[in-house]
Amino acid sequence: MKIRTALPTIVCLVLAAQACSSPGAEPRSPRRSGSESISGYDMVLIHGLGSSAEAWQKLTPFLESGFNLTIYELPGHGHTAPVPNLTIETASRDLARFIEDNGLDRPILVGHGIGGMIAMNYAFRFTDDVRRLIIIDAAPVQLATTEQKVDVTDRLLNDYDRFVADYFLQLSPDAEITDLIVDQALRTDRVSFTQLLMSSFDFDLREELAYQTVPILVIGSATMFPPYEDPLEHLDSIGYANAQTIGYKLMPQTGHFVMLEQPIQVAGAIIAYSLEDESSTKLK
Repeated sequence: MKIRTALPTIVCLVLAAQACSSPGAEPRSPRRSGSESISGYDMVLIHGLGSSAEAWQKLTPFLESGFNLTIYELPGHGHTAPVPNLTIETASRDLARFIEDNGLDRPILVGHGIGGMIAMNYAFRFTDDVRRLIIIDAAPVQLATTEQKVDVTDRLLNDYDRFVADYFLQLSPDAEITDLIVDQALRTDRVSFTQLLMSSFDFDLREELAYQTVPILVIGSATMFPPYEDPLEHLDSIGYANAQTIGYKLMPQTGHFVMLEQPIQVAGAIIAYSLEDESSTKLK
């Protein structure tokens, strides 16, 4: 039986995306807290396409006392140097090395957008090594139509800056947040951005989802979850129908960057699900 739960609104958390250029200028963000955290659980935050580790800067103060917090920054984003052939698959392998290098034990993965796809790809291959999977505004399958993919490919190759600016201008109703995320996206390494986005066109983990036992929470903005009479029906329609155990938390009247717009609610959902009794999320 599937366990389908909607989390109550709880108080606590998060932040803003800000861009840093000069890839490779600094090493990846180190662990934010140590073994003195209340839960003792490791947690990894994974930002989305065109973002950076700075996207979590206002979230970390609310999470670091409860978790051993580490931020994974994608290659070619923020201060992290690009790598050849950046795809969801190669980023997942890089994430695996990052987790091993930092000595993380069964971390809780929190991924936003394409960061959520990367987190899923990793978790579905190393199920026993992930405690919880928290996905913010992402699905287990690329939802764009063939026509949309063709249009995006053309604009990436022929009008890159305009495409990136136009796309990120649509992601938040808040002008201040929009300025931050557009600036950040335009500072991202162009090749890394293009390769990673185009690799998502073939992303589809719906079949693998049926065999996964890692507890999953989906946090959805109004962009991903417009008003529906039955949110669970919509959850199934965007690819989660095969999930064995899943929870959801909807953030009404928000853009894609929910952690910038409703930090308290997002943090509360993360904390509540991360600390939930494991027996309550297992298959029955």
